Amino acid sequence: MDDTGAITGKLSAAFGDVLLEAEEVGDEIRLNVAPERLSDVCRYLRDTPDLAFDYPADLTARDTGENIVLWYRLVSIEHKRTALLHVALPLDAPAVDSVTSIWPGMNWHERECFDLFGVQFRGHPEQDDPTRMRILLPDDWIGHPFRKDYEPVFTGNPLHGPQERN
Repeated sequence: MDDTGAITGKLSAAFGDVLLEAEEVGDEIRLNVAPERLSDVCRYLRDTPDLAFDYPADLTARDTGENIVLWYRLVSIEHKRTALLHVALPLDAPAVDSVTSIWPGMNWHERECFDLFGVQFRGHPEQDDPTRMRILLPDDWIGHPFRKDYEPVFTGNPLHGPQERN
């Protein structure tokens, strides 16, 4: 599968309507994935032998002002390849299926994106308890500080965030 575009061609054949963009640049695959089938694409990337993206290196997010964009970085150790997946979610209700059933190591990454950006991960083991989803901020923190619409309420205590309202 070293032919240029062979991997994205295979992915397009399997998930044509879900891949909004796909390109290969050297040993990196860049995919823009529709959120409704993210977990299917991730499972395919992990379970297909000539892809074998077995290491979930990173998950982060960015508030563009129009969307919350998730960025997944996956690595195939065997094939020495990286995949970057971008998933755009609406600002008013950012939600996507959890990939912790595929890569348990994404648990804390998803919790961080919940804490800082307010992204809901459906199927996450801690999804039903917001205080257990928190990983960086105190349980009583109001809001998600990496969102562009976040307005902090200063309390005078540098070790704690907003107290009453946001």
